Amino acid sequence: MTRKPKKKQLSRKEIAWICAVALLLVFAAGWHFTRVQATKPGRQYIHEQAQLDPQEISATLRDKKGKELSEMMESGKIDVLSAFDDYALFGDSRAYGFESYGVLDPNKVYADAGHTIRNITDQKDTIAQTKPSKLVFSYGVNDMGLDIGGNEKDGYRKIYEAQIDALLENDPDAQVFVCSIIDVTPQAKERSPRWDKAADFNEQIRQMCEDRGWTYVDNDGLGTDLSHYQEDGVHFTSDFTWEWARNIAKTIWETVYGNK
Repeated sequence: MTRKPKKKQLSRKEIAWICAVALLLVFAAGWHFTRVQATKPGRQYIHEQAQLDPQEISATLRDKKGKELSEMMESGKIDVLSAFDDYALFGDSRAYGFESYGVLDPNKVYADAGHTIRNITDQKDTIAQTKPSKLVFSYGVNDMGLDIGGNEKDGYRKIYEAQIDALLENDPDAQVFVCSIIDVTPQAKERSPRWDKAADFNEQIRQMCEDRGWTYVDNDGLGTDLSHYQEDGVHFTSDFTWEWARNIAKTIWETVYGNK
């Protein structure tokens, strides 16, 4: 009768090695399970974000930024002029005051003495490169003096609109803000009767903005106190230019962030 071979006994070293491998496998399985559970919220978030409409995401970010900036403004940490964060401003010698008085960035102000709405398209190439998100226009004095578009009904509006459209060809996503014309003093009107067209031109600008979905910057609330003007009764003092800039900025703020 043959004897059955004895089963080989594991050595302590082999037993210890097997236990170590088993523990390692248990640890690895636990780590994998924990990692999967931990990443579930992240995966869920990514999935949810992928389902969102890009416009909804943009609106959410805009609202968040608007809320943060509003809180900073109310606390005095920033000034309303911070609304001028990505823009190009076009205008005549009055608007040039934003640059000469140090109110706005001179690299973003395209204004000069003698300029009219016909000069808007001088900066087409520049705007094609910079593509600011806001285009601000402030003309009027020279336009009235030269009676631009005056021989045709709504002639001023038609020329203004065509000039802005030409600029938008190179920056189609920009928001448009058009300033109302601030009247000159009565003494200035006596020197140049054509400067008595502010009300008519402003109505054309207002209607243009309403029809095109652009923003009309109403400056009537600033008044026409004589202290606002230099001796010529046309151009503005430094203090008033700052006040005027804040009115434009407030309108931009309300339009972009809806804080009306």
